[in-house]
Amino acid sequence: MRAESESSQGHRDTVRKVTAGDRGPLVSIISRCANLTNDEKACATELLDIYIKDPLQKDYEFKASVDDAGVVTGYICYGRRPLTEAGFDIYWIVVDPQRRRSGAGGQLLAIAETAMRKQGAKLIIAETSGTAAYTAARGFYLKSGFNEEARVKDFYKPGDDLVMYIKRF
Repeated sequence: MRAESESSQGHRDTVRKVTAGDRGPLVSIISRCANLTNDEKACATELLDIYIKDPLQKDYEFKASVDDAGVVTGYICYGRRPLTEAGFDIYWIVVDPQRRRSGAGGQLLAIAETAMRKQGAKLIIAETSGTAAYTAARGFYLKSGFNEEARVKDFYKPGDDLVMYIKRF
């Protein structure tokens, strides 16, 4: 799938399926995200590897954002929520730290939402941390039309809540 849309800063990125050749640039982006813990970086890389190495898997979809120069600037990973009729999860939205606030995350989310709705999505779930390191992520989901519907205190560790955002169609 290839789709283009205008970002909030006026530049145009191409959003397409992640390929094996994107692994290096995406792992580099993941490694430079200061808000991600080492465990989160390992998890994000593990899902990327599952997607790349097993073309028959159906659990994860990955879309990459690529600028006009062909540089990979970020990605979104999403998929059907197991055991639900029409629920989907957003597992990761990762944007190059130097490109944050450029509109790339919103563009990735919008294209993924369209794809999920075509697959019958009635709700999308985004889970994130309640720590200060994820303040921008929580604001992003609220700005993108999600509502905070659950908060599990101390889920990840003491002082680190799980915050669930839901968008319904």
